[in-house]
Amino acid sequence: MGIITRLFRLGRDMAGQERFDKVGEQNLVSSIKGEEGTLAMYATHLPEDPATCYVFEVYAGDEAYNVHAASPQFKAYVQMAGEILTGREVIALTPELLVEKDEPLLVTGANDVAPRLALVDVLPNRDKDFREAVFANMRASVEQEPGVLVMYAATRADNPNSWAFWEVYANEEAYAAHRDTDHFKAYIDATADCVASKQLIALVADTIASKGSLRQ
Repeated sequence: MGIITRLFRLGRDMAGQERFDKVGEQNLVSSIKGEEGTLAMYATHLPEDPATCYVFEVYAGDEAYNVHAASPQFKAYVQMAGEILTGREVIALTPELLVEKDEPLLVTGANDVAPRLALVDVLPNRDKDFREAVFANMRASVEQEPGVLVMYAATRADNPNSWAFWEVYANEEAYAAHRDTDHFKAYIDATADCVASKQLIALVADTIASKGSLRQ
């Protein structure tokens, strides 16, 4: 089995926010540095609702995930989560295209990084056209724009016409510049009649880390 992507929507008790962030940071940083098959981990929250968190993870495969699940930092996180989390939704995904900058990424504490989660429903008869256009935009964005750090595309395991895009920009200015590029505008034009619905979720980065160089 190939690469695994995992997306979580979590609710947390804000009374435990400081502990949640600290143990979560230790889990992510230790895993990226110490586990060969843990490729990327991102912990974020909604700016308007810090009790709602989104976590995105990438593993080289089942064996890599099992190594992570057996690690002491993950077990410490699970224990903490059992006390602080008020909700947990797992969104099963199938990776479609994962591209990121070559350099490793590690951001903790206060930062200007601008993550985005886009949820897009594509018309069944337009899937091929949508794939071609969005993949071209993703590749061009990471290759040509210094401020585009990560672009991942995946489909829901239970509905291949429902897409999730996880994107990380260096800052809000980089995100604005991205939307003004010719390749982004070409993607929007090419997919205007492919999309049934679209939701864009702006996020605040808590801890984000990747090994870099992912091209899948």
